[in-house]
Amino acid sequence: MSLSPTPASQAARASYELGWVAIHRMLREGGSWSGREEHCAFLNTRDGRFVTASGPSGLDLPDDGRAAARVDWDRDGRTDLVVSGRNSPRLRLFLQRGKEPVNTLDFALRGTTCNRDAIGARVEVELSDGRKLVQSLRAGEGYLAQSSKWVHFGLGSASATRIRVRWPKPSERGFEEFLGVGARGRFVLVEGTGRAEPDAAKEPPSLAVARAESPASTETARISLAARPPLPPLPILTPEGEAADAKAGIEPPLLITLWASWCAPCGRELAELAARQKELGEAGLSVLALSVDETSTRPAALEMLARLQWEFHAGFASVEALEALDALQASVLDRRRRTPVPTSFLVDAQRRVAAIYKGPLSVDTLLADVARLGARPEEQRDRAVPFAGRWISPLPEPDLGALELAYVERGLTLAADDLARSRIVSRERTRAQVLNDMGKVRAQQGKLEEAAASFLEAVSLEPRSLEANVNAAYALHQLGRVADAVPFYEAALRLDSRNVTALFNLALARCALGRCEVAAQELAVLDVVDPRAAGELRRQMKEYFGK
Repeated sequence: MSLSPTPASQAARASYELGWVAIHRMLREGGSWSGREEHCAFLNTRDGRFVTASGPSGLDLPDDGRAAARVDWDRDGRTDLVVSGRNSPRLRLFLQRGKEPVNTLDFALRGTTCNRDAIGARVEVELSDGRKLVQSLRAGEGYLAQSSKWVHFGLGSASATRIRVRWPKPSERGFEEFLGVGARGRFVLVEGTGRAEPDAAKEPPSLAVARAESPASTETARISLAARPPLPPLPILTPEGEAADAKAGIEPPLLITLWASWCAPCGRELAELAARQKELGEAGLSVLALSVDETSTRPAALEMLARLQWEFHAGFASVEALEALDALQASVLDRRRRTPVPTSFLVDAQRRVAAIYKGPLSVDTLLADVARLGARPEEQRDRAVPFAGRWISPLPEPDLGALELAYVERGLTLAADDLARSRIVSRERTRAQVLNDMGKVRAQQGKLEEAAASFLEAVSLEPRSLEANVNAAYALHQLGRVADAVPFYEAALRLDSRNVTALFNLALARCALGRCEVAAQELAVLDVVDPRAAGELRRQMKEYFGK
């Protein structure tokens, strides 16, 4: 098992963090944390050995299990098991069922002078056959799990003759004996009372029993988005070979369906859409059949559309359009699986993606989704989950920062710039903040001259902007304009004397200008603010400047 790096082993941190990056990439690409190994359950034979009971228990499922906790859900004296996992279903409850009652005792402990939950208490049950059963109440057990705080004892054919509790008090280590415990059942033991009280809690809600089966893996899905990201620009070619932008050229609401002439499910989907084009038109929906065919198979795609008497919009997707849609679905779903065909995107009147359909879609489902495009945000959120419930979180917002980064990583300049502009407008930021944001986008794209110009204009409008000053200084520094960068680093430090980035880079800039002796001021502050950064600064100063 991998161990987290300690302060004494920081050299191992880089490879350790790269390992986590690789693991999460594997999961996002559809891999399994446990290699799809089935869960295991073992039965204690009470002779020092265990036998496997994985199959008879029903636990032998190929889930990516993460934690297991014990609880008597239905209060029948049998311990049930809650298992959580990374994949769907995220939570399973395994109930023990039997026809005959069981001889068990369960205790809930309540501290009065010790901690309220009596964590650390020790319960002893002496039996009529001479055995003594002992359990301690713990806070957490196993990995990522907290079992029920009810202390459970199975008595077999014996009966309890004495119940004692040693409470977790620092000064008193004696036991308290409790009377009034019946032959079996659930009892509450309150510290200092000496008498057990029967549990008077209400019965839990009944649950429908289902077979514990893992759903089949499939790429077919209807994904309704509670937080709708904007549709990126989509450069396409019309059937006549003219360049166009699907986002700007077609009035929403719009369904964009990716298809190919060689894809049989695509043909069936297009045939159903064509057959019901009157209904779709009456619903106010535009449809764009966006072919992913390469140049050699495009004539076959046009022939198929003609054969279907396709009257909606059609076109051929550019590589940039396909990459933009693929980056959008991967970012929204947090999965690095390439977009299959057919895949469709439902776009609302504000040109935001409201739903993604992977695999062939149902026109009836599509029409129902179109009718609900204008629903209130609360309704959109409710319909985005597979079951009803109560919400404790605010309405979700699309993670536009992550989406913009996904576009930048793929070199999708058009999509990244369009999203950056929409983010700026939606946040109603000042012009200086807008310029600062645009500068960051340009810097990510490697356009340092344009980035520096944006940052400098932002500083001229808001001289007391810490972020704009640091960004302007760093951009100028990267461009080799070191002397020009220094005043902006100094301005940033007047606004925040403990800013690590400004301190570190100002010291390097002074050394580059032959003034390393002055850089000792920044180094002294870094020694207090961030000793690790100070150590790295010393290393760089010695390596590059011989100081």
